[in-house]
Amino acid sequence: MSRWNWSAKDIREARELDVLRSENDVLPLWLREQQSRFSAWVHEVGGLWDFSPESLDRLEAAVRERFTSLEEFREQEDEAFLQVAAWYVGEVHNHHRGTQWQVHPDGKGRFRWEWYPFVIPPWDRLDDYEDEDGIEYDARPIVDPLSSLRAVLLEPYERPFPGQTLRSELDGYEPKTA
Repeated sequence: MSRWNWSAKDIREARELDVLRSENDVLPLWLREQQSRFSAWVHEVGGLWDFSPESLDRLEAAVRERFTSLEEFREQEDEAFLQVAAWYVGEVHNHHRGTQWQVHPDGKGRFRWEWYPFVIPPWDRLDDYEDEDGIEYDARPIVDPLSSLRAVLLEPYERPFPGQTLRSELDGYEPKTA
């Protein structure tokens, strides 16, 4: 972390946040729940689900087929279909881009309603990414799979990154350091 002019205290606090989001009681429960639902999800959705980047195209099609509006999607965000789909997207990122799961726990044994589990490159890759504006210490790309699935229902020009797909989101992990 030599490029940051941070105090030892700032670095320690940033690292502690990363550990809190990675190593808590909430995250493993959510991960196990989605993994245990996966077989039933595969049976319901049909097709080959091998954690390949190409399978994300089929997942996009399945989301578009199942949901006709963002409102309908939001009403079902906490239900098995979307929670397992989000887990699947994150696992594809983990398998192919070396990311890891994190979540913002609320301290009461569950995650905050406004935060769902997300994937991010591990702490030891912090220096691989640089904030172009020099504002943030941590420019590691963060992918919230549920938000990515929600974006599937938007027109390509309305997405956070125009034209982005679930599969193209995998390209966002290229280091951007000088």
